[in-house]
Amino acid sequence: MTRSPKNSQLPTRSARQVFEDHLRLRLQGRLEEDLARNYAADVVLLTVNSNDCGHDALRNSARRLREQLPGAKFELIKKQVRERFALLIWRATSARFDAADGADTFFIQDGLIRLQTIHYRLLLSADY
Repeated sequence: MTRSPKNSQLPTRSARQVFEDHLRLRLQGRLEEDLARNYAADVVLLTVNSNDCGHDALRNSARRLREQLPGAKFELIKKQVRERFALLIWRATSARFDAADGADTFFIQDGLIRLQTIHYRLLLSADY
């Protein structure tokens, strides 16, 4: 563990630890706990639909994803972490749409996600 620059007595989680905690909490549907524990209050969110910051931006993005993919089953295809950066490649299936080519990137510093980008392509579900 690295030490926080503000207080050398307080340990800071690594980017990998923050990233893995984020993924675990999201897959469990624990959005608020994830926001409180893993995201900076002024986190920047960049997507095709959003250029915003803060926890409300992430809440809106999560709501939009739930509406597009109700009851979705997510598959995490590939995870990469290097220093302060992380990449997640994913896809999801739902009764309404499928998400293909999902890619989220993260900038993680001092134990918090400071930037997240999200991209995915919606396809009409074969079951719809």
